[in-house]
Amino acid sequence: MATQHVTTVRVVCAVCAIAALLLAVTAGSDLYFAGYPDSHLTDYDSAAEMPKRALMWGEWGFVLLFGVLAVAPVSARARSIGLLVGLIAIVLVAMVQWFGMPWYFITHLGIDNGIGG
Repeated sequence: MATQHVTTVRVVCAVCAIAALLLAVTAGSDLYFAGYPDSHLTDYDSAAEMPKRALMWGEWGFVLLFGVLAVAPVSARARSIGLLVGLIAIVLVAMVQWFGMPWYFITHLGIDNGIGG
């Protein structure tokens, strides 16, 4: 039974590493495609570049964290606690990336994001 728990936690860590990789690639493409298709960078693109870049590198750190948790020879308790803390942290980072940044820069500060007529 203990071996099954360790294997399950390792698989969940690997799945979380893949999810973090997808989040990091999505954040990277969001930065890469800023100004697409006419190369015009809006005020929002300019203001949000550094925070988006920091979040992207944080997500790459989560890829590394979950990958290490999946393969490192640590106790099952430490792996489970690391997985739980990492999951909570990556969910918070994803919420800031998808909801917090647009709300802060567009709604709260009123920076132009190029959408409109």
